Amino acid sequence: MASSPVLDLSASEQARAPLAAAVRDVVGGAREVQLWGTMGWLDIRQRYSRSVMGPFWVTLTLAAFVAGLGVTYGALFRIPLAEYLPYLTVGMVVWTLISTLLIDGCNVFIAATVAIKQMPAPLTVHVYRLIWRGLIIFGHNAIIIAAVLLLQPANALMGLLPSLLGLLVVCLNGIGFALTLGTLAARFRDIPPLMTNVVQMMFFITPVLWTADTLGDRKWIALANPFFHLIEIVRAPLIGAPFPALSWSFALGLTAVNLLVALLLYARFRWRVPYWL
Repeated sequence: MASSPVLDLSASEQARAPLAAAVRDVVGGAREVQLWGTMGWLDIRQRYSRSVMGPFWVTLTLAAFVAGLGVTYGALFRIPLAEYLPYLTVGMVVWTLISTLLIDGCNVFIAATVAIKQMPAPLTVHVYRLIWRGLIIFGHNAIIIAAVLLLQPANALMGLLPSLLGLLVVCLNGIGFALTLGTLAARFRDIPPLMTNVVQMMFFITPVLWTADTLGDRKWIALANPFFHLIEIVRAPLIGAPFPALSWSFALGLTAVNLLVALLLYARFRWRVPYWL
């Protein structure tokens, strides 16, 4: 398997076309499917080595959490369990993926310090490795979604394709988050703990446990939350909700801005990352 150089430190190239160099890095990293696919899979195996249940411990924990809150909050909000449980389950599984991409995205280069300094490969290999690792865990957690959606199988089957497209948008944003936060965190080590606290706060102000309609006249608070829209484009099709046109518009706009900012920042500081580690 041929690998691209980790960095081209040519000062003239950086001065002439840093954006083009960054684009080549992003494309070159995406082509190394075997490399980042294997590394992501080994990350999961190492994390759960000598464990009988492996990553299914995450799934079991999430299932217990959803079951407990589904009964309690369904009664609290006076929403029928058959309606609230799918809403909560899909929301929690997607939120788990988003929060993982955000928190682990801060450490995407820091955690790969040894590999970056010793392995001749594009830096973005580690970004795709992060996305793949998150999708593996998402795949395990999707078992909970499948079990809960047996309550309304027709809606789930009809909404599967648009939901997968929504998941693709979430992953594209994950790439943007990782490039931006990973580059900044390599320089400023306060960003990972700061982002952990921000993610914890956002969980409670994002419509995951509760619905946006419960805010009444203040529903705009939920509509201004980008994470709500990322969750909604995956959740709404599966639970038989109306097509979330607003959420799709917001999510696509967010994706474009997110990737553009990430690429420009990465192009500016890409060559410095190994020296900051």
